[in-house]
Amino acid sequence: MARRAKDSDNGVSLFPFMSILACLIGILTLMISVMMQIQQMKKAGRTEEEMALAMENRKFTKKAEELVKEKAARKEELEREKATVSVMAKLKDRKIALTMELEGLNKAKEKSRSDAELQKQVENMRKEIVAIKEERPPLAKRLKDLEDELKKRKEMPKPKDSVKVQPRGVLGGGADVIFFVECNSTGIVLLDSQGGQKKISTAAIKTSGGYAKYLDRVKKTEDSMVLFLIRKTGNEAYRWAAGTAELKYKLPTGKLPLPNDGNIDLSLFREK
Repeated sequence: MARRAKDSDNGVSLFPFMSILACLIGILTLMISVMMQIQQMKKAGRTEEEMALAMENRKFTKKAEELVKEKAARKEELEREKATVSVMAKLKDRKIALTMELEGLNKAKEKSRSDAELQKQVENMRKEIVAIKEERPPLAKRLKDLEDELKKRKEMPKPKDSVKVQPRGVLGGGADVIFFVECNSTGIVLLDSQGGQKKISTAAIKTSGGYAKYLDRVKKTEDSMVLFLIRKTGNEAYRWAAGTAELKYKLPTGKLPLPNDGNIDLSLFREK
């Protein structure tokens, strides 16, 4: 027993070393743990930022892709519009060319038709001239025969009797001043117009300034009227002349048919 105690007293104790080693290991473990936590904290911060940046980058990337696609679509649409405009321009040029060609054809056709009609008229005139030339000798002979026969009979053409207009029965107690208008196949004659008789064609009755002045003169004359002296062929002229006087100038009118084509005698009416 005494020997074992002696051996223990003379040996080296490892307890302090082991204590220091244990403390060192604990400190190292603590330092490693702290460093790992610090690294994890730093790593976690960078990940959130990087995620945010990645999401932002992905959003911009997606938007850029959409813009690229939209640009491509716009470019394609623009190309189609350019092609359409080009086609429309070509069609318009073609339409103008066809219109000019059609106008040229129409003019050529009209000219050809006009030339043909003119040629036909010339041919007809030539035929008429030939016919007249062929007819002239017989007509001349016939005229000479008639003149010879007239000389033999010693008869002269009788002049037509004049037409004397009678006041009685014409006015029927009407106006005191009468303005006379003759109506014949060619138009009217203003018998007592200022400056002598004045002839107006049927077509010019409505627009004639002379007839308008004549009717104005009638309208300004107190107790007056227009008396239309109508030849056998003057009904149309009478309708136009009387219609203008009655409807436009509101004048009283009368009419008197003439029995023949002789000169009109107004000597039975007193001068106004």
